[in-house]
Amino acid sequence: MLTAIKRRNLKAKKSNFRKVSEWLHLWLGLTSGIIVFIVCFTGGLWVWRYEVWRYTEKHWFVEVQHKPYLPPSKLVARSRVYFKTHHIANDTLTSLKYWKPGRSVTLTFTLPGQQQAEMFLNPYTGAVLKDQREQSAADEFFLFVRAGHRFLWLPKKIGSPVVGSACIIFVITMITGLIWWYPTKWTKKAVKDSFTVKWRAKWKRLNIDIHNVIGLYSVLFVLALTLSGIFFSFEWFKKGAYQVLTWKTLSEKRIDAVSDTTVGQARFAHQEDVVWHKLIRKYDGSFGSIAINIPVKASSAYETTVYFGDGTLLYNRAVNFFDRKTLQVLPPVMQHDQPYEKLSAGEKLFRMNFDIHTGQILGLPTKILAFFACMIGASMPITGFIIWYNRKWGRSRKIKKS
Repeated sequence: MLTAIKRRNLKAKKSNFRKVSEWLHLWLGLTSGIIVFIVCFTGGLWVWRYEVWRYTEKHWFVEVQHKPYLPPSKLVARSRVYFKTHHIANDTLTSLKYWKPGRSVTLTFTLPGQQQAEMFLNPYTGAVLKDQREQSAADEFFLFVRAGHRFLWLPKKIGSPVVGSACIIFVITMITGLIWWYPTKWTKKAVKDSFTVKWRAKWKRLNIDIHNVIGLYSVLFVLALTLSGIFFSFEWFKKGAYQVLTWKTLSEKRIDAVSDTTVGQARFAHQEDVVWHKLIRKYDGSFGSIAINIPVKASSAYETTVYFGDGTLLYNRAVNFFDRKTLQVLPPVMQHDQPYEKLSAGEKLFRMNFDIHTGQILGLPTKILAFFACMIGASMPITGFIIWYNRKWGRSRKIKKS
């Protein structure tokens, strides 16, 4: 009886702000819980895609040799010899990608019938390591994971806004959860209960502590991953964030670089070789990967992207354009083509968004952090539902039994 009276008195003392926050936390959490669980769990799996590929895609790697890479023309010639032995003609080279020592070179060809072939070659010898026409099992698995993470396995137009809306609700739930967690009195017992998990307590109490305390310690990391993920669902959110960070308007309308010279013969027999050597000299071999896109239209330019670090980070990159005939450097035409070192602090942070969201911004430490943040985020709807269920029906069952 006294316990019930105390509980009613405590409830009566709550401000309307706190009551509304607790109501929002409960019902928004219940309505979005399943989506939040799927998005967080699949996000945690997606973090480790490169590590899985490292063990499953052996043709990605080669033994490091102390000699220079073969130029693109030699690798293209080796690929075409391979195609000839397999009775394939009329191939079209569309792109090639070199990596830092220890990785194979990737050449992409369009074959007759609009079929694509991704050729993996040893950059030192030109030996064909893999002719990949279809997705591998690991590729299909992570495409499935990504489809769940981004669209709940629904069509993009439906799934993307559903996931984005659930993420916004999750942000509100985390903020209202902090308000609910905040102790009304900072007594010694309240501080201990609010900041420590009673690992030896009964499972119901342990569940509450996991939800409250573990949720508290992880909230900043989960918030960062959630907010960076909303970028991919809502254009208005992305443009708004860019404007807040940079005081500029984001324009992502695709503008292709145009060659100054569109008529006449090319000056070089092997243009890809010249582009490759120019990039090697410019960056002095300090790159993670170099991608060269072959121009398709007569007016298009060579577009190259140099990634630094391990070659998988997207924020620290340099985009270069070359005239398709003279191979002179052309200026960048889009905002996201500007060199990273010339960006303002806000623009740099904006460009880091994808790498922050996937946890690869600082390598393995942030990947581990992102993985645990995703798994904790996935557990919050489960532990929260158990708390609500026990409070809603647990007591009534105990009273009936007594």
